[in-house]
Amino acid sequence: MTDITAVITGHREALLAGPALRSFWVCVEHARAAGLSVETLGVLDAPDGLTRSLFEAQQEAGLVVLACHGRDPAVARNHAVAQASGTHLAFLDADDLWSRNWLVDAHHFVAASPRPVVAHSEMNVVFGNYRCVWWHADSEAEGFDVDFQRLGNYWDAMCLARLDLFRAHPFRRNDIKAGYGHEDWYWNNETLAAGIAHRPVPGTVHFKRRRDNSQMALCDMSDVVVYPNAITQYEAAF
Repeated sequence: MTDITAVITGHREALLAGPALRSFWVCVEHARAAGLSVETLGVLDAPDGLTRSLFEAQQEAGLVVLACHGRDPAVARNHAVAQASGTHLAFLDADDLWSRNWLVDAHHFVAASPRPVVAHSEMNVVFGNYRCVWWHADSEAEGFDVDFQRLGNYWDAMCLARLDLFRAHPFRRNDIKAGYGHEDWYWNNETLAAGIAHRPVPGTVHFKRRRDNSQMALCDMSDVVVYPNAITQYEAAF
């Protein structure tokens, strides 16, 4: 069976998808050189023409391009999960970047874990309209405080985990009109409450672009809240 399904999801990133696709392939080739088998999927969710063209141009390199029309990151990710064949799966958004060692180190980290785990980069470097450095928390660390997770999200969706974990815990679609969003935060809460650890992989970095029309920006502008769950309702024991 394939070791990793690497997934890049595209919406309306246009030219920004170019660097993301380049980063995607650099990381995939590094993983293959390390002896890992990697399936490559690109999911286009109601894209603009340029984003579609950039993805379709990668088909000759082996990118399998899938289409959906959810206009939502959760729909795109779930579509990829349904089509994936790898033992593990990793997500990249088409305006972000992976460090070259991400797939290799994250795969080794998860494969070596005696219990289910979601691997995150050790650090996020946020750039674009907002700049910061964001260190991912370790849910198994002695000082981990679940109360922060009730108020803000420790982790983003650019993670790697076993495929069966994603299938057991699908992403929930945002409903901004109803006041609910932050699909990655909700998914993190659901998996954490199910006893799945969220842990940073040492020496890995993700580069996260902040832009005005991103899903996160839309959620922030609409002042949405995360769907009620066992973490926010104080039903999960820690």
